[in-house]
This record gives sequence, structure tokens and C-alpha cells, in this order.
Amino acid sequence: MTTSVLLAIAALFATSCLVRILPVFVSIDLTDTTRRLLERVLPTAVFINFAVYILYSEATKAPLAAGVALALVAGIAVATRLGLIITAVLGSGCYYLLQSLA
Repeated sequence: MTTSVLLAIAALFATSCLVRILPVFVSIDLTDTTRRLLERVLPTAVFINFAVYILYSEATKAPLAAGVALALVAGIAVATRLGLIITAVLGSGCYYLLQSLA
């Protein structure tokens, strides 16, 4: 693996640890409103970070397919509440179909 790929994996791992693991061990006094906001925003931010990493790694191979798939995933994430798995499957399917047609 290249240095940039390893760096991206390390950044995603660190972000995931900060979002998922650190809150178990560190108690932070937040208001209920702030806590609800963070519970809604942070998982979305991690997912967007993951999607951008995938775009970055795949855009060199197939920029059109990667761009359209990321736009689809972003549109689904903003417009609906389908969830992570369904959104990832739809984005992956779009990428695969565009890659097959090209």
C-alpha cells in the first residue's frame, strides 16, 4: 500500500476511535440538546469522510463513476433517512453499473 492510502486508513481509524470508543471512557458534561446534535452529526461526518476517501481512491481509476456515485450517496444522505447500509449499497451499485457501461 502507498503512504497516502495508509495515512487515509489511519485517519479514518483515529476518527472512528474518537467518535465511537473515546466517549465510553471519557465522560463529557453536555446539555441534552448538544448531545442529541452530536449523536446525529458525528456518525454522518464519519460516513461522509469514508465516502470522500472512497471517491479519492477510486477517482483516479474511474472519475465519472466515482463522482456520480458519491453525488448519489450525498443526495440520499441529505434527502432521506435510508441508513448507512442501504445508502452504501446504492452508491456501490451505481459505481459498478457505471464502471460496467464504460
